[in-house]
Amino acid sequence: MAVRGHLTMDSGDDEVRRCRPMTIQIKQQAVPKGKDWWEWSVWLEGAKKELEGIDHVVYTLHPTFPNPVVPVTNRATGFRLDSSGWGEFTIYLQIKNKDGSTSKRRHYLKLIDSGINMARSNQKSGKLSSAKEPSRRTVFVSGGTRDLDAVHAVREALSGQDVEVVGPQDVKAGQQWQGTVSDMIARADSAVFVISGRPNLWMNEEIKAAIKVGVRHILPLVIGANVELPDILRDINAVRVENSSDVANITETILKQSLGRK
Repeated sequence: MAVRGHLTMDSGDDEVRRCRPMTIQIKQQAVPKGKDWWEWSVWLEGAKKELEGIDHVVYTLHPTFPNPVVPVTNRATGFRLDSSGWGEFTIYLQIKNKDGSTSKRRHYLKLIDSGINMARSNQKSGKLSSAKEPSRRTVFVSGGTRDLDAVHAVREALSGQDVEVVGPQDVKAGQQWQGTVSDMIARADSAVFVISGRPNLWMNEEIKAAIKVGVRHILPLVIGANVELPDILRDINAVRVENSSDVANITETILKQSLGRK
């Protein structure tokens, strides 16, 4: 795949290395291909000695990719991975060193045009099949037992907006509940959590799962003026309504915040 730009971006959310200081940085570039589709690359840059000390890098991508775990061994390209897709997500890296140690890093893939065209060298890099381009976005919607009416209202409001709506109520008889819900969250572009009180154990696990897999947009929908967000959601912007009857009237707000639409 041809590289069409040289503008690079440092990862802003790399994990702190545990063993020794490193100059290794994660770089990326992205090129728009039309219809929200992008070609992108991720690689490492740093001191020659440190790069020579790396044996290989294992990239873990979004679970919608056919092969989300990809080892790259070519040091000459900075262990470069080339791929394509339509969404932003967190890439997790395991940098496997020759001395047997492992450094864990992460990088949020930002789909911003790298701009300037240039020819790529003939060096080989890691290549990966593209994630399947979805016909529409997927929104995971969940809430507590007391919020079933509000959850239904959100689902109804979203169902006419060219999005696929999924949630715990879609688990069919005979399916393993936890695994099925986890799969729904993993493939969701957005997650809406309806909260009118303290989230139950199951909802807490759903929230943790959404954060862990890097769901791009998480939207707490809080019902009631005095309801407090759980600590795990304190740093996430919430939408608040007075009562459940108001939910259907804020569909546009939900779409803007949960899908990033303008």
